[in-house]
Amino acid sequence: MAPFQGKTSRPSTLETVLRLQGFFGHRLQPLGVSPIQAGMLLYLDRHPQCLVIEIASALCIQNLSAVKTVQTFQRNGWIRKPQVNANRKIVKLQLSEKGTALAQKIKENIEVTDKLFALADSRKAA
Repeated sequence: MAPFQGKTSRPSTLETVLRLQGFFGHRLQPLGVSPIQAGMLLYLDRHPQCLVIEIASALCIQNLSAVKTVQTFQRNGWIRKPQVNANRKIVKLQLSEKGTALAQKIKENIEVTDKLFALADSRKAA
């Protein structure tokens, strides 16, 4: 199929979001995390002792997806084994030292990415 041969316009918000997701996915790949996992780790870093439902709500993901990701975090040693209360439904999560170190690497990666986007924006403005 030939490339679009019409008027040129700015990409839609959806196109931009998808491109950013792909870009971040590529940048996060060496760390062994997906963009959703990175987002959840950063949320846990900023909100220790939070609930899975709070993460799901904040990141607009389904509860089941958040639960499965938390299980992956447990297997990888990125969160401390949660203390379960009497009803076994309310579990407060906290990053382990390994998870905190990974969150720091993600933050550093994002800082580099932010600088690249700022540079690209300044070139477009010039």
